[in-house]
Amino acid sequence: MSIQNEALRKTFVSVPDTATVTQAVAVLKQAGGQGWWTLLVTHSDGQIGATTFTELAKLVDKFGPALFAARLADLPVPLKVRPSIEADNVDAHTAEVLAGRRGMLVVTEKGVPVATISDTMRSEGLFASSSLVELYGEYVQLSEDARAAWKPNGKKPPAQPCGHIAWPELAADGKWVCSQCKQPIGKD
Repeated sequence: MSIQNEALRKTFVSVPDTATVTQAVAVLKQAGGQGWWTLLVTHSDGQIGATTFTELAKLVDKFGPALFAARLADLPVPLKVRPSIEADNVDAHTAEVLAGRRGMLVVTEKGVPVATISDTMRSEGLFASSSLVELYGEYVQLSEDARAAWKPNGKKPPAQPCGHIAWPELAADGKWVCSQCKQPIGKD
């Protein structure tokens, strides 16, 4: 029996882990999505990571314009891997139980995400802060390099472990470094 139920949520976008933050925001915009929507990131090994665009906005506040060009696989914090199940392999009740145990279940068809089932539902006003699209959407250009158009909206660069007050940047080796001295910071 397959899952066909109102518990299925279509409030997500899905991109591969090779996509950049800018590309993920572009997909969200094209889908008419909101900042509270889930971003599903499909990894090359088939695992599916998840976050919200609200959480990405917090990372942009911390890591600045370099984050827009970063591949989702290179984010400075790992995405929580979510279990997935083929829609034809489980009934709606079992899927809801699994989602309750795991927080979220990704429903797939032939390995492609088609819906999510979550143990929490969004209510109006739940996210009082602005979303990534609201804060940065007008600045995120769908060009090759969105960093040139990014404006910090009054945010100042954070202090880095090396002591510099600077935005981090992603080095060629995939590590986050201080933009001033190039010393590694954060995720190894």
